[in-house]
Amino acid sequence: METEILRMICAGQGAVNTEDLVYNLFSGDPTKLSEIICNQEKFVSCCPNGQPKVVARTRLRLCRVKDCLGICRGLHLCKNILFSGFCQFTQLRRGCSFSHELTSEHNQRLLRQHELESLSREELCTLLLQSDHTVLPDVSLTTHSMNRTSQSSLHSYDTMPHPLFPLTCYFCF
Repeated sequence: METEILRMICAGQGAVNTEDLVYNLFSGDPTKLSEIICNQEKFVSCCPNGQPKVVARTRLRLCRVKDCLGICRGLHLCKNILFSGFCQFTQLRRGCSFSHELTSEHNQRLLRQHELESLSREELCTLLLQSDHTVLPDVSLTTHSMNRTSQSSLHSYDTMPHPLFPLTCYFCF
């Protein structure tokens, strides 16, 4: 049942109203849902604007080591492939340094360990986007719209980590 909940949440762009889960998956019985979503490795409950929601998360991460030997616990997958199924770097002479095979033995083993093997690339993308801060680029202040005085006063804030991670409910901010 965790997989069905996870898929529904990922289809809802990472969060779903708690009452929708109860109605669609548990025939109106909230106790069964409560038993499952208490697994904080996979789910977070929060209440933005008074609306109870369940957010999906995972401890699975992307490996960021180019040409990793496979001894890590991260998915060997290009971010571009994760996001869109296409990598523009494959058309360059040097190519891409990261794997484009979600179905590799290493990746499938990790997906099974985290019980995510049934997710589509799109669902996995949604889950990793809200669980793995390395998937998103750092938030940078652009200088195009700033004048010189604001640039100098903000120079120490050129790059800020994404405020939603690690493993926090993005609705709770």
